Amino acid sequence: MSKRTPHIVGLGNALVDVVAAVPPEVVTRHGLTPGGMHLVEAEAAHALFDDVGPGVRQSGGSVANTIAHLAETPVQGTYIGKVADDDLGKTFLEEMVGLDLAAPVAVARNDDHGTGRCVVLVTPDGERTMSTYLGAATTLMPFEARAALPADFDILFIEGYIWDAPHGAAVIETLAQMAKAAGATVALTPSDAGCVKRNIEVMRNTVSRYVDVLIGNHVEIGALAGRDGTEAALDWAMSKVAIAAVTEHEKGSWVADADGRHHVPAAPVARVVDTTGAGDAYASGFLAGLAQGHSVDRAGGTGARLAASVLGHYGARDGAAARAIALPAA
Repeated sequence: MSKRTPHIVGLGNALVDVVAAVPPEVVTRHGLTPGGMHLVEAEAAHALFDDVGPGVRQSGGSVANTIAHLAETPVQGTYIGKVADDDLGKTFLEEMVGLDLAAPVAVARNDDHGTGRCVVLVTPDGERTMSTYLGAATTLMPFEARAALPADFDILFIEGYIWDAPHGAAVIETLAQMAKAAGATVALTPSDAGCVKRNIEVMRNTVSRYVDVLIGNHVEIGALAGRDGTEAALDWAMSKVAIAAVTEHEKGSWVADADGRHHVPAAPVARVVDTTGAGDAYASGFLAGLAQGHSVDRAGGTGARLAASVLGHYGARDGAAARAIALPAA
């Protein structure tokens, strides 16, 4: 890596979390399972959003969270995704820019998608029911991603969920090619086992052709490897890439490169409140360490510390939304 300020670019689905305190009948009226997580289409998303009102908002999305946590490191961050020309889109952009991060996010205009959002319904018993609509995030085009990519960067970090979008494979192919041409490192998170199952062939092909760093939990990497167990998943990863980090929740993580493998213990946490976003924060710390030229075990330690920082509150980031989720509904 160069001696200038290291720079990481993230590609992901741009979402805004909307947290609203509601009575239980709102959950049942919209056909949602209390305590569940639901992926919904536009009509259901708009009806729910209109019903619960503005709520408390915070930018989200897996790789967006990873890039946001770079604000806690000496590393520069740029985020590439797509939002709509609406209030939620403005919220997303304002929050990312407010963290001194570059966000050349494409804006979908004159369409009915709306910015992607995850509506979190908090009932008086403290139960949280989530409803996610990907919206404009799935309309990102290769030419938009190409135009947003900075000329100078060290690492491109790709979110596996992008493959679920109609043009997602083309977007990833375009930016991976550009990153390689620029001499940058390409890193990938598979996102989740379901995403791997839906896209396993193209994901494996991309790993073989472009990916230098693979980051994910043992279930995700295991699904990509087609193997059970952390050790087997790490074996497969290291047969494909130069650097890998496989997390195991409270057991810590295993990191590896050509010089060997290291177990990194989880950083201590007084009380685990919510694990949401811990993996995103870990990826931020790990990649930031690599971008600064640190060893994989030192980078893993940075990842563990950032992961621990989000475990003590609700939500993937600190701030108003995290505090709102922690409160019972009025």
